[in-house]
Amino acid sequence: MHKTKSLIEIRTSTLVEGINKLDFICQARNFEGRGLAEAGFTSGITINVIANKSDDEITVTINTSAVADSACDRCLAPIARVLTGSLDLFYTFGTSLDREHDENDEHRQIEKSTEYIDITEDVCDTLILSVPMKMTCTNNPDCRLFSSHELSESREENEEPQAGRQTHWQESLEKLKEKYR
Repeated sequence: MHKTKSLIEIRTSTLVEGINKLDFICQARNFEGRGLAEAGFTSGITINVIANKSDDEITVTINTSAVADSACDRCLAPIARVLTGSLDLFYTFGTSLDREHDENDEHRQIEKSTEYIDITEDVCDTLILSVPMKMTCTNNPDCRLFSSHELSESREENEEPQAGRQTHWQESLEKLKEKYR
């Protein structure tokens, strides 16, 4: 089986004891076949990795940031939104795999002689999980998205009117009554 070169990897031999900061910049098109294009990622991806190395483990924190292009789920207006994600991984050193392999586990065991840690799939998972279930626009006045300002106005409208003062919906109701009389 031919192993392709990983896109994002941490070279363990260059890590010093303590905190190591690594920055990667990739293009979404480089992640072919991993579902990023379907999730709306089409441009640059920024990855910040903080690797904390000690004698018996390496703790890796992956922070991703990328622009996702999508359409509003309410009004179908195009949206470009910066999405961020984070993932913590723990690599412990050992000569043999003492515990059973678990695909979804953040705790992984590696040999002390491991030269590289491939985090490409972890970065893809973090990006895909950063996509919200519903994308809605916030600046489009045509979209009927309730903002906090609109919610406070609707609460005021639902309050009892003062004597002699009609609320907006009561005025609209009166106009409809006059129209159909």
